Parts: sequence; structure tokens; C-alpha cells
Amino acid sequence: MPAGWMVRKLDSLAGAVVGAAGGAAASQWREFLQQYLQRLGGHLDEARRNLEHLTGLHALADAAEKPVVAGMMADGRERVGALVEAMRALTEADPLTQPIMFLRTLDPAIAQATLDRFQPALPLDTASLMWAGGGLILALVAYEGIKGAAWVPVAVGRRSLRRRRVRESGRRRARESGRPVSAGRLEPRL
Repeated sequence: MPAGWMVRKLDSLAGAVVGAAGGAAASQWREFLQQYLQRLGGHLDEARRNLEHLTGLHALADAAEKPVVAGMMADGRERVGALVEAMRALTEADPLTQPIMFLRTLDPAIAQATLDRFQPALPLDTASLMWAGGGLILALVAYEGIKGAAWVPVAVGRRSLRRRRVRESGRRRARESGRPVSAGRLEPRL
């Protein structure tokens, strides 16, 4: 069994593993987004409840407390507005623009909490399968690019070694036949 055959088979296996890993990782984006949206919705519900509570407190507060409660209510409205906008942007975006909307409306605390409790899944909806296919293709392209960049020095060295061997064998044949040996390139004989 030639070593070249084994190298080609191992390369094929490595490409398949890298492609599968890229596809699996990219398919998890949709699951992460779904879990992020659940947490975002929970934060939105809590912010709305807090705002309602502050509104009730404002009605009961005396003159000295009203400015403080009013300031808290303004912060609460701002938080509710930001969460509503993030939820709207993410749910109305198509699957290709969702990553952009996610980065634009990212709440780092919610994203970190989602990542800490992330549960991988096997999403089989069309968008997840598209992301898996895209991840597979990108992973294979990256693998082939890295492999190609690493192989260039080896290929150049082999080509140089092959040329040197051809030159030396041509000179040896010329010496054996009694022809003069040229220092330049040997032309092939037909």
C-alpha cells in the first residue's frame, strides 16, 4: 500500500471532519439566537413589570420622592424601549441579516447569560440547515486554504529537488556517452 494513498485518505478524512465540525457549529447559531430571544423576552417582561411598579409608586410618592421615582421611571422606559427595539429587530430580520441585527442590538449581559446556560440542539428548520451548509463550505474552504499555504514550501522544495535530479542524471548520461556537459539547461531528446 503506497504512502501517497494513505496521505490522500487521511486528507480526505480530515476535510470531512473539518467540514462536519464547521457545519455543526454554524447550525448552533440559530439555537443560540432562539435561547437569546427567550432571555431577551424575559428581561423585557421584567422591565415592563418594574416600570408598572414605579408608575404606581410615583402616584403614591410625596413631593420629595417624586423626582427620584420619575428619574427611575425614565430609566425604565429607556430600558423597555431598548429591549422592545432589540426584540423587534431580531424577530423581523431574515436569517441572513440576523447576525448583523444581533450585533447591533447586543446586550452583553444577556448574551453572556445565554452562553453560560447554552444547550446545544439539532435544529432542523430550513434556516438552520442553510447555516449548517454555509458553515460546512466555509470550514472546507478555510481547511483547503491552510493546507494549500502549508503545502507550497513542500511542493517548491520537491520541484527543486526533482529538477536537480534530472540535471544530474542528464549530466551523468552525457558523460557516459562522451558528449560535452553543458552547465545550462538540458533539452529533452526525442
